[in-house]
Amino acid sequence: MKVKIVFGILLAILLTSLINTELKAQNQKFPLSRLDSANINIYKQKADKYRANGDYREESDCYNKIATIWWEHNYFSQAADYYIKSLEINKKLANANGIAMINSNLALIYADNGEYEKALEYFDKTLSIRKSRKEKIGIIAARINMSVVLNNLKRYDESIKHLNAALDIAREMNDYTQMRSCYGMLSETYEKAGNLEKSMYYFELYKTFNELVEGKKVTKAYNYAKEQELKRKLAEKENQIKELELIKKNYEIITTKKNLIKTEKEKVSLLDTISIKELKIKYLENQKKLAQAIAQKNKLLIRNIIYITLIISLLLFIFIFFYFQKLKSYKILRIKNAEISQKNEEIQIQKNNIETLLAETSLAHESIKKSIDYAAFIQKAMINKTPKLSEYFPNSFILYKPKDIVGGDFYWYSKVGTKIIVAAVDCTGHGVPGAFLTILGNNLLNRIVNISGLTMPGAILKQMHIEVGKSLNQENSNNKDGMDMALCTIDTQENKLWFAGANNPLVMFQDNKINVVKGEKYGIAGMANFIFDRMKESGKSEEMYKTHEFNISKDICIYLFSDGYSDQIGGREGKKLKTKYFINLLEDHHKKPASVQKKYLIDFFEKWKGNEEQVDDIVVIGIKF
Repeated sequence: MKVKIVFGILLAILLTSLINTELKAQNQKFPLSRLDSANINIYKQKADKYRANGDYREESDCYNKIATIWWEHNYFSQAADYYIKSLEINKKLANANGIAMINSNLALIYADNGEYEKALEYFDKTLSIRKSRKEKIGIIAARINMSVVLNNLKRYDESIKHLNAALDIAREMNDYTQMRSCYGMLSETYEKAGNLEKSMYYFELYKTFNELVEGKKVTKAYNYAKEQELKRKLAEKENQIKELELIKKNYEIITTKKNLIKTEKEKVSLLDTISIKELKIKYLENQKKLAQAIAQKNKLLIRNIIYITLIISLLLFIFIFFYFQKLKSYKILRIKNAEISQKNEEIQIQKNNIETLLAETSLAHESIKKSIDYAAFIQKAMINKTPKLSEYFPNSFILYKPKDIVGGDFYWYSKVGTKIIVAAVDCTGHGVPGAFLTILGNNLLNRIVNISGLTMPGAILKQMHIEVGKSLNQENSNNKDGMDMALCTIDTQENKLWFAGANNPLVMFQDNKINVVKGEKYGIAGMANFIFDRMKESGKSEEMYKTHEFNISKDICIYLFSDGYSDQIGGREGKKLKTKYFINLLEDHHKKPASVQKKYLIDFFEKWKGNEEQVDDIVVIGIKF
């Protein structure tokens, strides 16, 4: 076990060193080349010329180009100066799009330079402009950029709000690519925030949408290749049709020649019946007509040959063009397939690493959970006293609801002679740290009341303040932990009630009147040490926690509680319940039996909380005389 711990520490140190080295490399300035320096001087001269001619848009463009050169060489200050010059010009021109682009670049520069608050400021300006122009893609990009900066500031809740807002727009657009980006950033943000369960949930969504996006690209490439194949086949069919038309025309020419020969034979056969003179005349006429026909046919044949040659050349060019286009498409498709395969391999490796990490985390979580469950068993055994409070006060209830498996709030009561001492205690923190303080508080109350015999609330709280400070060595350390407490001492024979509070009040209902008795405005130990020291110097330390005295009569109801119930977030608007509203709930139901009151408070709390998480531990004690 020790070897694993040492190895983990060494690995953390090594990773930190590597990250720091990488950050230094990213921020390292690179000297400008002669060409870069020359370009900067040229753009400066052009900017002066444009400004003199009143061409401010071109002047702004020159400043943007100068800023880009400085930025590429990691001279962030110089780059920011020129972007700010350009920004002022665009503000004068009321160029909203230019202003948004420059604000975004300034934000990226400040983020590169580690100035995250400035980066956040300029990204917020960009977002405002994108919203006013209703540029959905621009809004998504701005919110994702803001989430990256907020993650660096460890303000994960704000980061998640921006990502959810961007995700809503991407869903509205049905843009799988943007949805994939949002899911990826949500997974990374929840991982950094320590919420592995939600990180894995959004990683699975990222992986699914990544496959959808990449799948669409492959389908598009496949459809394009299929379209080119159809065009090639269509060209082949057109070639075949042209060849058939050419054969048809050649056939017509041959048929015409045959008809001419047949006609010539018929004319020769007539020589027997026509005189030589007439025959000569007819022969000369026929020869003339034949020469004209042949000339016409030759002219037509040459024209057809030219047309056919042109058509064949055009078809051949089209065929070659589409052939090379097909080769190019095939090459691109092959590269894309290789990239997709590589991405799939990387995703599979990441998946295997995450599954291994998840398995190790699950084992560690299970071990920790078993330990905390046993701690909860110990804490429950410590708090659940015998006899029950209902044996002292039949019409009473205790509502105890820790935020986690173990809690930082606890209730305590004990009987000394005729007096019954009851306390509702809220320790610093909740969960395991708070649970440690509950054990300390419970033991100290047992010692102060049951062993030392103190019964007056003010004296008990003062002694608790001293003992907690000693136990946590607060005089010699920076420890500021402590507790808030509402404590009552009830004498059932004398019908008297005494109360003292440290930050927490006593609520009393008598004769349809409400009396809220506030405790002191400081707790026990921790930050209250300064007040105690001043009172001690002035000789007034006995007055640190004032004791209030009341007479008890029939039907009086009293309530002691921590701030967990009233601080719960919920309702339609997602706000705190607040102490005033909580006291109104007690007022509306204080006349009912204790068991009914407890059930109502539990039911109302669950309804108010809704889907929100419980924010703090809860303890409420109600007693009706």
